[in-house]
Amino acid sequence: MRSEADTGHTPGRKAEQPPAPSPGGGRPRLLLWLVVVAWLLAAGLLSPFQSKLQNVTSNDAAAFLPASAPSAQVSRLLAQRFPDGDTLPALVVQRRAGGLTAADRRSLLAQTARLDAVPGTRTPTAPFTADGRPVPGLVSADGSVAVTVVPVTATGGHQVRDTVDAVRAALSPPSGVRTYVSGPAGISADAIAVFSDVDFRLLAATAALVLLLLLFVYRSPLLAVVPLVVVGFAYVLAAGIVYALAAHAGLLINSQATSLMLILMFGAGTDYCLLMTARYQEELAADPAAWPALRRAVRRVWPTIFFSGLTVMASLSALFAARLGSTRVLGPAGLIGTACVLLSTFTLMPALLVLLGHRALLRRTAASSRPATGPVRRAWERTAGAVLRRPWWATAATLLFFAVGATGVSRAVDDMSLLHAFREPTSSAAGYRVLTDAFPAGTAAPLTVVVERADGPLRTADLTGVAARVRTVPDIASAAPQPVRSTDGRAGRLQVVLDTDPYDATGLDRVAGIRHALSSGLPSGVRAVVGGDPAVQLDTKQAADRDLRVLVPLILAIIMVVLVALLRAVVAPLYLIATVIVSFFGAFGISLYVFRDLLGQHGVNPVEPTFAFLFLVALGVDYNIFLMARVREDARTHDTRTAVRTALLSTGSVITSAGLVLAGTFSILMILPLVMLFQLGFTVALGVLLDTVLVRVVLVPAITYLLGEKAWWPARRTAPTAAPAPPSPLRPRRSRPRP
Repeated sequence: MRSEADTGHTPGRKAEQPPAPSPGGGRPRLLLWLVVVAWLLAAGLLSPFQSKLQNVTSNDAAAFLPASAPSAQVSRLLAQRFPDGDTLPALVVQRRAGGLTAADRRSLLAQTARLDAVPGTRTPTAPFTADGRPVPGLVSADGSVAVTVVPVTATGGHQVRDTVDAVRAALSPPSGVRTYVSGPAGISADAIAVFSDVDFRLLAATAALVLLLLLFVYRSPLLAVVPLVVVGFAYVLAAGIVYALAAHAGLLINSQATSLMLILMFGAGTDYCLLMTARYQEELAADPAAWPALRRAVRRVWPTIFFSGLTVMASLSALFAARLGSTRVLGPAGLIGTACVLLSTFTLMPALLVLLGHRALLRRTAASSRPATGPVRRAWERTAGAVLRRPWWATAATLLFFAVGATGVSRAVDDMSLLHAFREPTSSAAGYRVLTDAFPAGTAAPLTVVVERADGPLRTADLTGVAARVRTVPDIASAAPQPVRSTDGRAGRLQVVLDTDPYDATGLDRVAGIRHALSSGLPSGVRAVVGGDPAVQLDTKQAADRDLRVLVPLILAIIMVVLVALLRAVVAPLYLIATVIVSFFGAFGISLYVFRDLLGQHGVNPVEPTFAFLFLVALGVDYNIFLMARVREDARTHDTRTAVRTALLSTGSVITSAGLVLAGTFSILMILPLVMLFQLGFTVALGVLLDTVLVRVVLVPAITYLLGEKAWWPARRTAPTAAPAPPSPLRPRRSRPRP
């Protein structure tokens, strides 16, 4: 694949062997060196913070819930008013096939004493009494499985992981006894471990893949390395800024946001570098003097790159309206990352292009300028001819393809189950399965119901009355009052265990049913609030559903404003947005067919459609901006239909290359062991490829060709009278080199 300059010379420009380049002046060269030195200093100062970024992230789902969420209220009540605070239970699950022996029971009691000494925990509850009798609810009916409950008081994701690691280190089970650490604390620790080195793995894998793709595009190691250096410096700057805000300004950030920031920066940043290099090649073909060519290239390409970045940043800014904190935090992280990429593209990239020498650029440009109709050029001419010969058929066929793909949306099923969240086996997931086989399914993650009386001390009848109301909901295994009361005596709590998986759709419905049952019928002055890890998942799902309904129209409105400002039209922005919406539904539907029918996955996390829509719409519009900005530029000297053809030929290779790079960077998410990030990477990569190959090559050119000058309404435009008649797409005219 070739760059934009390789597709042929720009109409009206000379395509001849370029003379030797003239050296730039001393002052411009000094200025470019100062730019490089400034970036080197910034990278040197901030690089230590990039490695510390994971230390300030939090992966606790409850920390990102709205303050008004019931589960968040329960966490505050437990932390502020109960003597034992808000704890996260770690369940030590131990099993011997055929039943635990008397020696096993003595060993488990001794183990409980060691667990009591682990920092960050409270006194554990042993499954057996001192005389070896099983504790109800902690030993299975056949005596083969026993559970030790270890309340974890540590706060913050990394502290929870360290505490769970210490719990695991304190275990010394008898030979033949299988041991797992599960429950909310164990699951949280395993999730944090997944992200422990995720940024390094993502950075290494992304850099390697982008380098391979750029070598394929440029066939020049020097040109392939330059975009990586530019984006790499921008990432160090962005990571340093995010770390400073998280460590010293109270910014709540999670590993998901930092991972997506990295992928977004490498994908979009490499695209911007490709556009800058392609336009610089084109200007060098006309005049090989480096400094003047660079100035012309930057002057002509900056609106396209700037508005492309502005579209992404504007879309990310919509995330500040999200209720779910784990969605909202991508806003500041993505804004910082995109801003740093734009800064490096407009400063470091031009400096490196000139200072590293343009001999290879001139050699490639000269070689591609002599034959105005090379194989790549001829391929794009055939493509343009096929699309523009029958634009109605091209439009209808593309829309039909996306409509068929969109039928997969009917396969969408929400999946909040933590058992399905990991693509690799974990101790917590294995222990969870053992628990669900031996006990009621909700034993691994019980609900906590806080009962509060406003007009005096809480009565025992209040707790029993609430427990009775809870038992009216189906699939309740137990609803037991706990002896602990709040420090003021006005609140108590129940522990509710479901008889179904508390994380699947049925379990979340039961949590919602309990809340509904407790919303009325309680004694005067008594209220009950439902919390616990399954309630956190339900609140997360409800916030994600609300965010999807709010963010989709908001993102579309913001992008519409940016497109109107760039194209100075209304009709073109309307159908450009419509095409990316159609593309999103097609890509998302096809992805769901793959997830459910080919890979056997249970469903999608409710947050995934929001992220997929954000990236596909914002980045899909990017490619339309690249194309339509060139159409508008060429329409100054040609009618719109001729401009569509020339823009498609002149931008075809570079935009296709950019799309391959962006799809490749998002596909890197598929190497991570979390199902949600795998699905997001697949969906965005597929959508970007469809945008690059179908929307930008077929659908948008066909619609623009059909509309002609009407695409720029309400601007009053007529085809330039001095321009030659547009060549027929059936027989595209080939330009001849000037003598």
